[in-house]
Amino acid sequence: MSNKVAAILSIILGLIIIICPLAGFVASAWIIALSVIFLGLYALIVGCLGETNFVNIILGILFVIFGIILFFNPAFLAFMTAFINYFLGILLIVLSIINLFTKGDGKYASIIGIIFGIIALIIGYLSFSPSFLGVVIGVWFLIAGITKLVAPNVE
Repeated sequence: MSNKVAAILSIILGLIIIICPLAGFVASAWIIALSVIFLGLYALIVGCLGETNFVNIILGILFVIFGIILFFNPAFLAFMTAFINYFLGILLIVLSIINLFTKGDGKYASIIGIIFGIIALIIGYLSFSPSFLGVVIGVWFLIAGITKLVAPNVE
């Protein structure tokens, strides 16, 4: 398949997902869930067949359970995305405030860190909505397709 065809398909898929964001989100959650399940099965096989590695077996079981939960409850992906954004936003704000009041030279970097932390908190709040995440996925496909279409063909 040529790069132009892949770019046009990506643009079309992005527009469809932007129009129907919930369907795009659910499809993405299922793809991620199946990937996590297969990763868990691989870790289980490696843990059982190789030198028995207890960590691989435990991680394999956790990945399979997480993948099954995600497959049957795609909204769990929205929760996890929001949770990670909240956690990173709070962590970034706290570390930036600590750096702001220490003797470092990075005062401007600390202010930018606080701003990015607040942005991460806002994105975390919006990420609770599967429709918002669906639109983000659609926009990502659209931008990837346009970039692939206008970028020089490097092979």
